[in-house]
Amino acid sequence: MLMQHDLIDEYRLMVYPIVLGSGKRLFQHGSDKKVLKLAQTKTFSSGVIVLTYHPAPKEVKE
Repeated sequence: MLMQHDLIDEYRLMVYPIVLGSGKRLFQHGSDKKVLKLAQTKTFSSGVIVLTYHPAPKEVKE
């Protein structure tokens, strides 16, 4: 619901280097797609990567 109302300023995803087969969806199926801009990455010695995304600015139509 927060995504639908554009109330999230930042997304932080932690990616772990494991294989789970088909995997699981992070967001609900059928939710609106959001355009995000990668703001920062951080890699740890364990192989975990933290990806920080911000919502992309909306285009202004004249």
